[in-house]
Amino acid sequence: MRSESCISLLTAVQASRRCSVSVTIEAQFISSSSDVNSVSSCGSKSHPWRLEAAVGQRINISLLDFTAPVSMSRDRVTCRQYGYVLEKTNKRNVSVCAGGGAQLRQTHVLLSQSNNLHIVLTPSSEQSFLIKLEGMNICICILY
Repeated sequence: MRSESCISLLTAVQASRRCSVSVTIEAQFISSSSDVNSVSSCGSKSHPWRLEAAVGQRINISLLDFTAPVSMSRDRVTCRQYGYVLEKTNKRNVSVCAGGGAQLRQTHVLLSQSNNLHIVLTPSSEQSFLIKLEGMNICICILY
């Protein structure tokens, strides 16, 4: 019950017809709940979530996985696939994946190299997760 009250305080991304998110330094979340994704098909292959941060910023993405852990053998590493992130500027495609040996609740997915990304989600009614989005200011220091 306590986790529900914490989640309601988070800034959740609302689906729009354009499926676009302006990523800021303040954390925002894309939910796996069907009420967000089914209205506009945001997150589908034909309508991916389009993320854009300010010029000069990068986008930091983490996965918060609330799906019940799957039992697995010690020597077998598994990945629950939630979707993928596409960074078109460098043609990088990164899986949004949870599980593995660690069974962590939060997993870092990607720190982008650009300020533009697309996210495609794998639909499943058994998955419960949030995708955390944060804009990151990247500072290059030059020493003289």
